[in-house]
Amino acid sequence: MTIVSRLIQRLLFFVFRRSYNMNYVSGFLSIVIALFISSTGAEDVVYGQVGGTVTLPRLKWGSKKVTVQWYFGMDQKSLIFRNAQGRETIDPEWKDRLSLSKTDFSLIINKIRLEDFKSFKCELKDFRPTQMTSVTTFRLSRVSVQPVSPLLAGKNLNLKCDIKEIFEGVQRRWLSPQKQDLNKDKRAQIGNNGGLTVMNVTGQDNGEWTCVVTYQGREAYANTPVTVIDSQEKGIQGGRWTFTPSPVAGSLTGVVQTLVDLSPGPPLAWVANQKRGLDVSALQKNNLNLSLSKKGVTEGDRGDYICAVEFQRDDTLKREMRVEVLQVLTSPGPVAFLGQEVNLTCTLGQPLTSDLEVKWIPPHHSSLLPLDSSPHPTLLTIPEATYGNGGRWRCELWRNKTKLTSVEITLKIERVPMDVWLLVTICAAAVIFVLLLILTVILIRRHRQRVMMPRRGKRRFCNCQDPKPKGFYRN
Repeated sequence: MTIVSRLIQRLLFFVFRRSYNMNYVSGFLSIVIALFISSTGAEDVVYGQVGGTVTLPRLKWGSKKVTVQWYFGMDQKSLIFRNAQGRETIDPEWKDRLSLSKTDFSLIINKIRLEDFKSFKCELKDFRPTQMTSVTTFRLSRVSVQPVSPLLAGKNLNLKCDIKEIFEGVQRRWLSPQKQDLNKDKRAQIGNNGGLTVMNVTGQDNGEWTCVVTYQGREAYANTPVTVIDSQEKGIQGGRWTFTPSPVAGSLTGVVQTLVDLSPGPPLAWVANQKRGLDVSALQKNNLNLSLSKKGVTEGDRGDYICAVEFQRDDTLKREMRVEVLQVLTSPGPVAFLGQEVNLTCTLGQPLTSDLEVKWIPPHHSSLLPLDSSPHPTLLTIPEATYGNGGRWRCELWRNKTKLTSVEITLKIERVPMDVWLLVTICAAAVIFVLLLILTVILIRRHRQRVMMPRRGKRRFCNCQDPKPKGFYRN
C-alpha cells in the first residue's frame, strides 16, 4: 500500500504540473482513482488463534453516510451489513461472534473457529457527492502454541509457536505468566524458529504463557497454560499407571486396568498389578522417574495409558498418552506358494486419519516395483506371487514429512510341495471313485426295477385242425 500510494502521488504531481487540459486531467484522475481502489483488493494477512479474538482493521473512509458490507470465503458469503443510517444485519450463524467497531469499519471476530481461517472482504460504498467504492480483503492466518503436559519443578519447559504462513517482517516474542518479556530472562533460550526453552522451571512459572506475533504493526496473541508442581514442597500421597484397551485390542475392551500402584509408604514404592511384560525398574529406582517401558509390543497393547501422581492439597500431576501399534498382516500367511495371490495390509487397527499415510518398501526384485509415489495404499495385492516377492517388506508410517515408526515382515515364497500334489491326486482319485460307485449303484437299481416290473398277458387263440362242436363228450 505504501509503494502504491507514493506512485499515485508522483503521478498526480506530474499530471498537474505538465498538463493544462482539464479534460485530460479529469480522465487521468479517473484512471488513478480506479488504480487506487483496485490496489486495495490485495489480501492483507491478519493472525489469530483458535478460541481467541481478532480485529480486521478498516479505518474511516468517505462521508458520514457510508454503507459497510463484510463477506467471507471464496463464495463471498455475506456476514454483516450496515446501511447509511447505522442499522446492522448479521448472518444468524455468526450472530454471537461478529460485531462492527463503533469508531470505524473494522470487523471484530470472537471465539475464532478452525474453519474461520479463510478470506474476508470489506466493501464500502459512499454516495456523496458521487458513488465511490472501496474494497479491502484480508486473510485470517492461524497462529498456535502446542500445549504441554504438567511439569515437575526443576524440569525444562519447551514451547513452540506455530505460524501457518510466515512472511517477511513477521516477528515472535514470548511473555511469561507475569507478562515479562522472555528476551530478558537468562533462563530462556529462543530458537530461530521461535521455539522457547526455559531451564529449571519453578512454581512461579505456573500460569499462562503467551506467544506474541507482530506483523505490519499489528500484534496477535497465542496463549497456552503451563502447570508446574513443586514436589519438594508438596508431599506425594499416591499414584498409579492405568491402561484402557482400544476397541480392537481384545476382550477387555473399555475396562480400565491398573498397571502399577504407588504406595505412599513409608517408604514410597511402586507395586506392579498387571503382568503385561512391563519394565518398572525405572520406577523402582527413582520414585520421581515415572517411565514405563515394554519390549515386543503387540496389538493388545493399543490403548490409552494414564500416569497420575497425587500430592498434598489435592494437586495431581497427570499425563495421558495413546499408544498405537503398527502391524503388517499377510493373507493367506507369511508363507505363500508360487502363483498364489497374496494380500499385505499395513494397519493401526483402525482407519488412518487424514494427516497420516503409509509408505511401502518392497524387496528389490518384487514384481510390484516400481510403486506409485506416496501415499501408498494400506492394502497391497500381489496377483501372482513370484520368488522376487519373497523377502522383507517394510511399511513406514508418516505424518506430513515426519516418519513416525515402521514395521517389517518377511514373506516367504515356496513351490507347492510334492506331498501336496500327492494329496491333491489322492483326493481327486477318491472323488472319482465315489462318483463311479454312485453311478454304478444307480445303474444297478434301474436294472432291477426293469426286471421286477410285471408284464401284461397276451390273448392266445387255439388253432385246432379238427375243431369239435361245443358240448359234453364221453370217452
